[in-house]
Amino acid sequence: DRDVDIAVLETARGGLLRRGLAVKQASVAAITNVSADHFGEYGVNSVDDIAEAKLIVAHALGPGRPLVLNADDAVLMAAAARLPHAAAVPKALFSLDHEQAALQALRRGGGSTCAVLGGQLLLHESGAAHDLGSVADMPLSAGGAAAYNVENLCAAVLVARSLGLPIEAITRPLQTFGARPQDNPGRLERRVYRGATVLIDYAHNPDGLAKLLAVARALQPRRVLLLLGQAGNRSDEAIADLARTAAAAAPDLVITKEMTATYLRGRAAGEVPALLARSLVAHGVPALQVQFGGDEDSAVRRLLRQAEPGDVVVLAVHDSQVREQIGAALDAGEDCGLAPGAA
Repeated sequence: DRDVDIAVLETARGGLLRRGLAVKQASVAAITNVSADHFGEYGVNSVDDIAEAKLIVAHALGPGRPLVLNADDAVLMAAAARLPHAAAVPKALFSLDHEQAALQALRRGGGSTCAVLGGQLLLHESGAAHDLGSVADMPLSAGGAAAYNVENLCAAVLVARSLGLPIEAITRPLQTFGARPQDNPGRLERRVYRGATVLIDYAHNPDGLAKLLAVARALQPRRVLLLLGQAGNRSDEAIADLARTAAAAAPDLVITKEMTATYLRGRAAGEVPALLARSLVAHGVPALQVQFGGDEDSAVRRLLRQAEPGDVVVLAVHDSQVREQIGAALDAGEDCGLAPGAA
């Protein structure tokens, strides 16, 4: 389509390993982070393996085309240094810490960095500094509580500048994008229900869940109520690790859910919720605070039924249809705690 000026392609680890790199040339490539997930699939058995798989995107970069990396991710940075053509690929680095050593070294050489200093987002390029505004005022940061989204913002800034976008075109969405749940569906959607804050997010692995629960705790809630489920193609150990991550945040109530048939992936119905419940209790969540909510829609509504003012309700929702229905009901001010059609 010749009307397209810029295309941003999400290139998933699984797709790379199954089918290879979809494009031969790219103007810029970015990797935000690596974490433990999908072990045992396509020869991936460690976080180092995941880093190497994701770095396949760097092979589409021609001379002078930058690779945007999270300088705070030691595994990712080490894997990038091992690339056969590492020296020929210019790096653009981001961090939550402006004074991070790798960023300082890159700036001394005139390279591009984006990081946080004194609550401000700063872009450095070719020796010049640009203040992009207060992080707390950027909706995606959730008042600064969502550190991982601050990292995402930094990555997006460096990608945009690599593509030649002017500073003004970058700062505008930083101040507005994410203010509406529809801006970033399925990722840290925020709403209010019965005086409680509701966070809707796809969080599907321990790293994502830990970061989501950190946001919930940063909001200083009266209680944290959590919806928890997992796809069946994870190992028992990986499922238990998700529960361990949830337990570490000391939730006041956890309702486990049954995944749709699409997500059972070889597991029997009820198997994953039971495994999650056992692991939650084993890691310190009182048994009375762990309940089974049935299918995802029913589990969401059961959790919302127990929401009270000051609570934070964390809905780790996987089914897009359920997410859209619940989001629309919350936006419309409906009583989502009632089962569909109930009086």
